Amino acid sequence: MPEVIEGRNAVLEWLRSGAPLERVLVAEGTRPHPTLDEIRRLAGEADVPVETVARRALDERSARGAHQGVMAQAAPFRYAALDDVLRLTHGRERALVVVLDHVTDPGNLGAVVRSVEVAGGDAVVIPRERSAPVGAVAHKASAGATAYLPIVQVPNVVQAIDALKDAGFWVAGADERASEDLWHASLSGRLTLVLGAEGTGLARLTREHCDFLVAIPVAGRVASLNVAQAASVLVFEWVRRGS
Repeated sequence: MPEVIEGRNAVLEWLRSGAPLERVLVAEGTRPHPTLDEIRRLAGEADVPVETVARRALDERSARGAHQGVMAQAAPFRYAALDDVLRLTHGRERALVVVLDHVTDPGNLGAVVRSVEVAGGDAVVIPRERSAPVGAVAHKASAGATAYLPIVQVPNVVQAIDALKDAGFWVAGADERASEDLWHASLSGRLTLVLGAEGTGLARLTREHCDFLVAIPVAGRVASLNVAQAASVLVFEWVRRGS
């Protein structure tokens, strides 16, 4: 089955990245927009056909009905290899990898990918089982960041954490019960941030394999942020430390 990329920004960034597309679909009656003009221009340069179809055809293929009148078809998403990420970050003083421990909401996955890419991070790692895959919803939520950032799918999160440790990464687990907050934790240099599933947080074994745990201070009555918001706060603290 072809991969579906939906939404103006997601399709635009996919084209900008040079990732191959089979075709772009535009709904009949879609109002002119500069982003749509840019999509048509880039598609033409890449010899990607642009077809006008009934809006109903996009509605039927859309994961959440938020295609904005634009959709593209691509080959199935190709996950990166952890070894390749380790090779590309080898010897660097600063590098950032975010590990998601069984995050099952694809919208949260896409939002995390977007934050990590914008922050200049190097990869997001997800487990093969009990985790949201990269698909239409994640592409849309990432605003096209899935076209740029390596996303690694691994059989075992703990083994991936150990491999990152062996490669010189410090591993910080996000946990609202941690005694150390992000203002004082060592969130700099070669860092792996591990965030847990919505509602349950980090699995016990995952938590035990982290070098330290870090909490995000809250001033309101709600105890914590969701995983995508927490990821944004933590990765940009890493950015701040390096500025």
